Amino acid sequence: MHCKDVMSRKVRCCKVSSSAAECAQIMRDDQLGFVPVVDDKGVVVGVVTDRDLALRVVAERLPPETPVVALMTAGPLCTCGPEESVRVLEARMEQTRRSRALVVDGAGALLGVISLADLAQVEPSHERTAQLLRAVASRESGAADPR
Repeated sequence: MHCKDVMSRKVRCCKVSSSAAECAQIMRDDQLGFVPVVDDKGVVVGVVTDRDLALRVVAERLPPETPVVALMTAGPLCTCGPEESVRVLEARMEQTRRSRALVVDGAGALLGVISLADLAQVEPSHERTAQLLRAVASRESGAADPR
């Protein structure tokens, strides 16, 4: 199975010129915890998570107008190509301890997103899904954050 067969194509994203408040509104309106950030050509330059908003904006008392480029995670990001094998992506997500991957074309333009939930729906082995979840969740248990 290929990443293009699993990815969510309807992806909300922010522009580099977006503010933290605009990003938070997207998360609230669409019930998201993760928003890719793209440049004017649609190339992914980073991601903002609800955790980023909490730790980098709220905890540091930054103004809501703070540009997302000041708080986004710029890299390395967990990415894959649409033709890449889901198995290869699962190994990458496990290694990087990321719960989401960005599907990008050869130029880095965003095509979709794959989450652990997307993989769990197509994974025939509950054992494999549990292994991947344990690996990703280990970042919460005191292991260094790979960001």
